[in-house]
Amino acid sequence: MPLAPTGPGTPSAYQGNPYDQTLYGLPGRPSVAPGPALYGMQAPPYGQGPYGPGAYPPGSYGYPAAPFYVPPAPSNGMGLAALVLGIVGTVLAPTVVLGAVLGVLAIVFGAVGRVKARKGEATNPGQALAGLILGGVGLVATVLMVIVYINIDVDDNDGPAPDDDPGATYGAYLSAPVLVVDRSASR
Repeated sequence: MPLAPTGPGTPSAYQGNPYDQTLYGLPGRPSVAPGPALYGMQAPPYGQGPYGPGAYPPGSYGYPAAPFYVPPAPSNGMGLAALVLGIVGTVLAPTVVLGAVLGVLAIVFGAVGRVKARKGEATNPGQALAGLILGGVGLVATVLMVIVYINIDVDDNDGPAPDDDPGATYGAYLSAPVLVVDRSASR
């Protein structure tokens, strides 16, 4: 009987003795099915078939598998920081200093966040844009508050009562309740 041609999947492709009849069975006798080892025989090691180790590792058909590409995590910190700073800067615009500082920071972080989103490094261009806009709103509100603070009319007559007239204390703020008592009627 001639030998089988060599190639993947043929018995002669596996290492070992091709004439070993222990697993194939002798002619006229039933063959041993692969599975749990019979009494006195060892089971093949894990990853090895009943015919010995394979000539090719499992799953090695065609080109080798490419390693999995894991894209880098998006860096959304700039857009998120711009949004938070824009909100806080707009709310704190009446304090003038914090409104101006946080507004400028929100504009800078928003611009950097938009550039990162345009390059594909971040996935939150909307948050960066909202931070940019809110930073501008915070700056405008701060400028308006400065104008309001400058134009507040401070009148010197609105202050506390003068020291020379201690009875005018109520007159400066509230009208004092007056109780009129007729002393002649009470005698």
